[in-house]
Amino acid sequence: MPQGSYLGPLIFLILINYLTAGCLLHKYVDDTTLTEIIPKDGSSKMSTIVNDVITCSWSCKNLMNIN
Repeated sequence: MPQGSYLGPLIFLILINYLTAGCLLHKYVDDTTLTEIIPKDGSSKMSTIVNDVITCSWSCKNLMNIN
């Protein structure tokens, strides 16, 4: 998709709309933030969630590199 085209943002939103994870997702323009609420006696599962998003078929299928 050429940079600056009118279809670029629309195509990106269509692709990113199908991203799912085991936590809260905040999607805005070209940024997606994963959020986790950890109870006082609990432990974080964020590293597992991020690994699932990176290694799952979603990022590979949509040819989107995750930084």
